[in-house]
Amino acid sequence: MKRLCVTVFLFITFILLANNAPRVEDIFFSQRDDGSHIVDIYFNLVDQDNDLLTVTIFASNDGGQTWNFPMNTYSGSFGENISPGSGKHIVWDFAADHVDIWEPNIRFKITVSDGHYDPDDEFHWATVPAGTYTYGENDVIQNINYDYEIMVYEVTNQQYKNYLEEALIAGDITVTTASVTGYYEGTNYEFYDLDGSGFIYWTGNIFVVASGYEQHPVMEVSWFGANAFAEHYDWRLPTEQEWEKAARGITGYEYPWGDALTADRANYNSSGDPWEDQATAETTPVGFYNGQSFGGFQTTDSPSPYGCYDMCGNVYDWTDSWYNSASRVLRGGSWYYNSSYGSLRCWYRRSSSPPNTGSTFGFRCARTLP
Repeated sequence: MKRLCVTVFLFITFILLANNAPRVEDIFFSQRDDGSHIVDIYFNLVDQDNDLLTVTIFASNDGGQTWNFPMNTYSGSFGENISPGSGKHIVWDFAADHVDIWEPNIRFKITVSDGHYDPDDEFHWATVPAGTYTYGENDVIQNINYDYEIMVYEVTNQQYKNYLEEALIAGDITVTTASVTGYYEGTNYEFYDLDGSGFIYWTGNIFVVASGYEQHPVMEVSWFGANAFAEHYDWRLPTEQEWEKAARGITGYEYPWGDALTADRANYNSSGDPWEDQATAETTPVGFYNGQSFGGFQTTDSPSPYGCYDMCGNVYDWTDSWYNSASRVLRGGSWYYNSSYGSLRCWYRRSSSPPNTGSTFGFRCARTLP
């Protein structure tokens, strides 16, 4: 009789990082021997505060490289409002989900959180005080007369995935196999292209991020998808003026750190970073160019004058500014363009129609200080 080969791999506790965070213990997987190919998953849930917990289970059939192997027909102690305790049980009907696949090497992971999610625990902000800065190719002196904050890093795949989960529960988005859509001023728009080259996937019941790309910047996000994320957390997208001031201040530099672009400072086409020549988009993790060495690739710490990273290359950042009556402004260039292309410079303005998504489009948020 053919049997599913179950491999016990790992469990992950995420969102809460404190020592008293909820956790999963004593996981046991087994396949029934009655020919049904049903998998039983047993575990204990521990939480010092005795909160109701949210439990999610993922499966992988490629050795843990990705966690998007669909698990649709299962029941038991998963989802929201699961009480802590021992003897928790999930039943997965593998044959119902994958009738033509009988012997993959399946790995599982379980995540648990108590729902006390504060987005400020995940995001880092740079303060930009009121005052002058250099704007545009000709370094025109302009002024922003208020203090504001802008994200140090571009929004990551993991952060956007967390938002999608919350938006789905709230009924703010609709999900198909090809895209995530939602409303803006009464009209439905695509927020995220699930059929593109991004690293967030929909299994049919949950969103997952391709393993290893959690901290890479999200891409395939439209202006509407970026704006919805910002509004969900009571933030906003920066204006292009705010973005440029955060990128180079009053320096007049071509790039956030100076006037010379080198491969140890930014992710651009043929810069030689460890993710170059991947089969998919060649983003690097946010903040990668901070002086670290990875696999023999040495970076130079390259923040902007206000401490922001990846304001040159990696992915473009959507802004709240209009390029013309039909297009919004994108800033910062991306991994796709080589060092001679103007888009990598702090002053470069690119336009795109707001519904558009693409493998070079990402974003960061801003907020005005009182």
